[in-house]
Amino acid sequence: MTTPEPPTQDNPARWSPDPLGRHQYRYWDGSQWTEHVSDNGMVSTDPPVATAAPAAEDAGYAAPTGLEPAPTPAPVNGGFGATHLGAPAAGTGAGAWSPAAPTATSGYDATAVLGRRYGSFFIDAAICLIAFGVLFFATADTHTRAEMLRVPGCHLSANDSSQVECNNRAVVTVNDTVYETEFGLFAGLSVVFTLLYFALVEGLTGGSLGKHMTGLRVVTPEGARPGFGRSLARWALFAIDGPLSLFICGIITSAVSSGHRRLGDMAGNTYVVARADAGRPVSVRAR
Repeated sequence: MTTPEPPTQDNPARWSPDPLGRHQYRYWDGSQWTEHVSDNGMVSTDPPVATAAPAAEDAGYAAPTGLEPAPTPAPVNGGFGATHLGAPAAGTGAGAWSPAAPTATSGYDATAVLGRRYGSFFIDAAICLIAFGVLFFATADTHTRAEMLRVPGCHLSANDSSQVECNNRAVVTVNDTVYETEFGLFAGLSVVFTLLYFALVEGLTGGSLGKHMTGLRVVTPEGARPGFGRSLARWALFAIDGPLSLFICGIITSAVSSGHRRLGDMAGNTYVVARADAGRPVSVRAR
């Protein structure tokens, strides 16, 4: 194999379909096909065997080696500066990006970031609690304790006689003031907030605020942004991964599954990786 030349505008470095047909993707370094290949998110090595150059199907590329490079695919913006195939994101110049280098080291696992995932969870949980508090007080009416105790279904707490509890309302008692709102309204607004925060924001940007702060991204097996549909599946299954199972389901599945995926990741076919590993096929250690 010859010494790689720097990427050029005419023939940039990128992941492309394997011209030999042995793998899903092979890495083009700007001057030649390399040994770095990817199948179903697993990155490995398989040296290319030089053959007679086939007839060029794309007049825009000249064949500098014994293998004809595949035509540049349409940009698929993964949200990380370049597409998962190494092509420039739409609206950027050819020199405004650095293609993601292949990760072909044996046993490397781009998804081994559980520590940071737990950190991002606590950040997101704090953000949600603040948002829920804002939604509650923004929709709440105020009453005295005496007034609330006359409302059907409301009574003093058995554990703390200074607190008022209601069967069909969300209430918070501060001194002699009781803040109350209809439980269905508060719960509905809270669900809408989590939908926007986790499904929409994560689908468009590749992560929640907690993931961005801890240097994580949610990606497809090819390394691109998940999009709204995949993020919606992750959000919907979080109820089982999280509160309905006391978070035991999410902790166990993310710890023992290949690719450290909880049920939401499996349903959406997504992975959580470090920001540096986003934008290229996900490398997962086989289990």
